[in-house]
Amino acid sequence: MKKFLLLLIIVFGGAIENIFAQTLTVAEIKSSGEYLWGEGKGSTFNKADKEALSALVSQLSVSIQVGFEQYSEETEEQYKERVQSIVKTYSSAKLNNTQRLVISDEPNAEVIRYIAKSEVNKQYENRRRKIVQYVIDGEKADNNVQVSDALRFYYWALCLLNSYPYSDTVTYNGNLLKTYIPTKINGVFNGLAARIGNIEKEENKQSVELFITYKGKPVQNYDYTYFDGINYSNIVSAKDGRGVLEVSAMNELKDIRLRSEYAFENEAMLDDDLAQVFEEMDEVIPFHNNKVTVEKDKVEEVKETLVQKHEEQKTNEKEVFEQLTDNGDYLNVMKELEKAIKQKTYTNVKQYFTEEGYAMFNSLMNYGNAKLLTNEGYSFYTTDDGVICRSMPMRFSFKGNKTFIESIVYEFDQDKKIKTLSFQLEQEAVADISKQDRWSKKAKHVLIRFLENYKTAYALERHDYLTQIFSEDALIIVGSIVEKKPQALDKQIMLLNEKDIVFNRYSKTEYMKNLERCFARNEFINLRFTENEIKKASSGKEVYGIQIKQDYFSSTYGDSGYLFLAVDLEVADKPVIHVRTWQPERDEEGKIFSFVDFNWE
Repeated sequence: MKKFLLLLIIVFGGAIENIFAQTLTVAEIKSSGEYLWGEGKGSTFNKADKEALSALVSQLSVSIQVGFEQYSEETEEQYKERVQSIVKTYSSAKLNNTQRLVISDEPNAEVIRYIAKSEVNKQYENRRRKIVQYVIDGEKADNNVQVSDALRFYYWALCLLNSYPYSDTVTYNGNLLKTYIPTKINGVFNGLAARIGNIEKEENKQSVELFITYKGKPVQNYDYTYFDGINYSNIVSAKDGRGVLEVSAMNELKDIRLRSEYAFENEAMLDDDLAQVFEEMDEVIPFHNNKVTVEKDKVEEVKETLVQKHEEQKTNEKEVFEQLTDNGDYLNVMKELEKAIKQKTYTNVKQYFTEEGYAMFNSLMNYGNAKLLTNEGYSFYTTDDGVICRSMPMRFSFKGNKTFIESIVYEFDQDKKIKTLSFQLEQEAVADISKQDRWSKKAKHVLIRFLENYKTAYALERHDYLTQIFSEDALIIVGSIVEKKPQALDKQIMLLNEKDIVFNRYSKTEYMKNLERCFARNEFINLRFTENEIKKASSGKEVYGIQIKQDYFSSTYGDSGYLFLAVDLEVADKPVIHVRTWQPERDEEGKIFSFVDFNWE
């Protein structure tokens, strides 16, 4: 990413924006025709400034009305209110970066706020590019059966399009987006199907497992709610085709519908443009086609499909792991674990764990309301110092929040005791790694286990483990989108091209302290990986550059972005992360951080 610019900015006082302020007279601002401006007066400076900003917003409203069409059912007053509302999505954050000229001071304060028309047009163009990029991202997710991602990107593109002054002109691949995006969203809804699998009845309720497909393929991800007879449920995040629902024991499982999540308002708050648009919208744009009827009469067919899917998964894993021929002792342990989890008698299986392994097992059982799902069979593989058992599917529910589906991997030591466990990597990611012909089985194995342990460490809040795997001099860079330039900064930042993305560099100590605070304030953290691309360093050593799309969920926050890790896996059970970067979006060329950005090939 050659267009990343590394800047060292040391600011001792004053706003950065003033460094670049143009020296203009009041007459030049008002008469040149190059600026939009607003004038304010008041007994205090703040009052005058606020009035000037308000006047500038009015000027923006007048200028932007040219592009908006008026709906036939709107009155003139309603039209003006709608336009002013949309203008706020451009101005409320951006106006902090407008120029200010003080004409006179208190007690008769007079202020002019102004902005170049070219800057306003630039904001329009930035939004148009973002709309198109969201459509591109949506189509990519659509093709990869990542239903949640596809709906999220399509809907966000539509929201931004509705705030764009010239929405009738925005096209992509010859398609007018005003009609193309709703068609794509409805197409996703129409491609979804859900079938009932295993049903487990308890005293007052029944837990129902679902098999969810998109265009005939198991969904990689899909978020939904459902009506349980009294109220709509919390959001359930289906994964690898698996979903769940819980209803009353009296429910005959007829006419059950899943309601697809498509707005993703919480995640949208991370993008200031989207946050402003969502704030000004009266309600979510309705898509009444977002319901998926659950089919009840194909249970046996679902079971057969899940078994076939499990066999496909094993085929990919055999490209990575060496299969164990005699798994009798290990299978018996897994059966005992199943019994303990169902009965919540965890101490009964403590004998099968090392001390550290049992501590992790306890953390897992306290990761929300943990419950087993139907298992199509375990897969046992040998390692240099033990055995791995893959694929114990489970559901984890957090009251008042989300439900996640995860498969658990158990790793036994040479004494046949479980020394560690982890969340299984998404099947798509495992398949991508297994197809790497140039790497040895061991290299693939180590990579998969590293990623599984890494994502699990965040979920189970393994602060000590994460402290251990980051090198003392690790380069840790975290990007964020900003609408207002920093007022003061005492550390290195990187600006991504002309975009308002700032990358802050942290020391290992700083990052770990931030992580500790993050663990303390969240009930749960869940990471989901997609779109992984892994390259080996040309040095010949077992150093890998991992580029991967990461969806981050927690009880207080959620985001989606791109992670890059430069990790030394020379010693398989002692990985060392030398570089960790995170950025909210790709650059204008579609690239993210890689080895070349750090002169490390």
